Amino acid sequence: MNLKTQIITFIFSVFFGFLFSLLISLIYKNKVFNLILSFILVILSSLIYFIILLKLNNAIIHPYYILAILIGLFLEFCLKKTFKKIVLLIKK
Repeated sequence: MNLKTQIITFIFSVFFGFLFSLLISLIYKNKVFNLILSFILVILSSLIYFIILLKLNNAIIHPYYILAILIGLFLEFCLKKTFKKIVLLIKK
Protein backbone atom coordinates (compact mmCIF):
# COMPACT_ATOMS: atom_id res chain seq x y z
CA MET A 1 0.00 0.00 0.00
CA ASN A 2 1.45 3.36 -0.94
CA LEU A 3 1.87 6.31 1.39
CA LYS A 4 -0.90 8.40 -0.18
CA THR A 5 -3.46 5.63 0.43
CA GLN A 6 -2.29 5.22 4.03
CA ILE A 7 -2.60 8.95 4.72
CA ILE A 8 -6.08 9.14 3.16
CA THR A 9 -7.20 6.11 5.17
CA PHE A 10 -5.72 7.53 8.38
CA ILE A 11 -7.53 10.86 7.88
CA PHE A 12 -10.75 9.00 7.09
CA SER A 13 -10.35 6.94 10.27
CA VAL A 14 -9.95 10.10 12.40
CA PHE A 15 -13.02 11.62 10.73
CA PHE A 16 -14.96 8.38 11.23
CA GLY A 17 -14.07 8.30 14.94
CA PHE A 18 -15.20 11.92 15.30
CA LEU A 19 -18.48 11.25 13.51
CA PHE A 20 -19.10 8.01 15.42
CA SER A 21 -18.58 9.76 18.77
CA LEU A 22 -20.93 12.55 17.73
CA LEU A 23 -23.65 10.09 16.71
CA ILE A 24 -23.32 8.12 19.94
CA SER A 25 -23.63 11.30 22.00
CA LEU A 26 -26.76 12.28 20.04
CA ILE A 27 -28.34 8.86 20.58
CA TYR A 28 -27.74 8.91 24.32
CA LYS A 29 -29.70 12.13 24.63
CA ASN A 30 -32.77 10.13 23.61
CA LYS A 31 -33.42 7.70 26.48
CA VAL A 32 -36.23 5.71 24.84
CA PHE A 33 -34.40 3.20 22.67
CA ASN A 34 -30.77 3.60 23.77
CA LEU A 35 -29.83 -0.05 23.61
CA ILE A 36 -31.52 -0.80 20.29
CA LEU A 37 -30.32 2.39 18.62
CA SER A 38 -26.78 1.91 19.88
CA PHE A 39 -26.65 -1.65 18.56
CA ILE A 40 -27.98 -0.61 15.16
CA LEU A 41 -25.58 2.35 15.02
CA VAL A 42 -22.56 0.19 15.82
CA ILE A 43 -23.51 -2.44 13.22
CA LEU A 44 -24.21 0.12 10.49
CA SER A 45 -21.13 2.20 11.31
CA SER A 46 -18.90 -0.86 11.19
CA LEU A 47 -20.40 -1.91 7.89
CA ILE A 48 -19.98 1.56 6.38
CA TYR A 49 -16.40 1.80 7.68
CA PHE A 50 -15.41 -1.51 6.08
CA ILE A 51 -17.15 -0.68 2.80
CA ILE A 52 -15.26 2.61 2.58
CA LEU A 53 -12.01 0.85 3.56
CA LEU A 54 -12.70 -1.63 0.78
CA LYS A 55 -12.88 1.26 -1.70
CA LEU A 56 -9.81 3.05 -0.27
CA ASN A 57 -7.33 0.24 0.30
CA ASN A 58 -8.92 -3.18 -0.27
CA ALA A 59 -10.11 -3.34 3.36
CA ILE A 60 -6.64 -3.64 4.87
CA ILE A 61 -6.77 -2.75 8.55
CA HIS A 62 -3.64 -1.62 10.36
CA PRO A 63 -3.46 -1.02 14.11
CA TYR A 64 -2.87 2.69 13.57
CA TYR A 65 -6.28 2.99 11.88
CA ILE A 66 -7.85 1.89 15.15
CA LEU A 67 -5.65 4.44 16.90
CA ALA A 68 -6.90 7.06 14.42
CA ILE A 69 -10.51 6.21 15.29
CA LEU A 70 -9.69 6.64 18.98
CA ILE A 71 -8.03 9.98 18.21
CA GLY A 72 -11.23 11.06 16.44
CA LEU A 73 -13.33 9.98 19.43
CA PHE A 74 -11.09 11.92 21.80
CA LEU A 75 -11.04 14.95 19.49
CA GLU A 76 -14.83 15.10 19.38
CA PHE A 77 -15.03 14.77 23.15
CA CYS A 78 -12.56 17.62 23.69
CA LEU A 79 -14.18 19.89 21.10
CA LYS A 80 -17.64 19.30 22.53
CA LYS A 81 -16.38 20.12 26.01
CA THR A 82 -14.68 23.29 24.76
CA PHE A 83 -17.75 24.43 22.82
CA LYS A 84 -19.92 23.95 25.90
CA LYS A 85 -17.59 26.19 27.91
CA ILE A 86 -17.61 28.84 25.17
CA VAL A 87 -21.41 28.79 24.96
CA LEU A 88 -21.69 29.14 28.74
CA LEU A 89 -19.29 32.11 28.68
CA ILE A 90 -21.25 33.78 25.88
CA LYS A 91 -24.56 33.33 27.71
CA LYS A 92 -23.21 35.10 30.82
